[in-house]
Amino acid sequence: MKLLTGWQQKPRSEIDALLEQALDGEAWILEGGPSLLRQAVHKADALIWLDPPEFVRAWQVMRRPWIHRGKTRPELPAGNVDWPMQQYKFALSSLRRGSAFRKSIAHAFYQADALQKWRCRTKKHRAAALSAWADHG
Repeated sequence: MKLLTGWQQKPRSEIDALLEQALDGEAWILEGGPSLLRQAVHKADALIWLDPPEFVRAWQVMRRPWIHRGKTRPELPAGNVDWPMQQYKFALSSLRRGSAFRKSIAHAFYQADALQKWRCRTKKHRAAALSAWADHG
């Protein structure tokens, strides 16, 4: 499958195929918005929802493009360069949709009764979840 540059999104069929391939693996972590959660939650052993307060998300969104300004972040394919204004436009759109994202994630999270799950709002919550996960595995 071709790596896209210039922040082009892969076709949905390709995204779904890559997700299915990852979910068939022995171990995986899904990170991002709720669009892939419905497919993944049924194959998960546990859920950890990183859900920091709005001001923390906003600060991270403001800070991130300056750290990698003019470069490609390590987790992205080559050719997807971070420029602050480009990232801020995307971030503002994401923050506006934040309530709908959280509602969708919350629905999937709370419906997954059979899974061990943690909702992490703070660093302390994350540390407790990681400790519990280590004990769980």
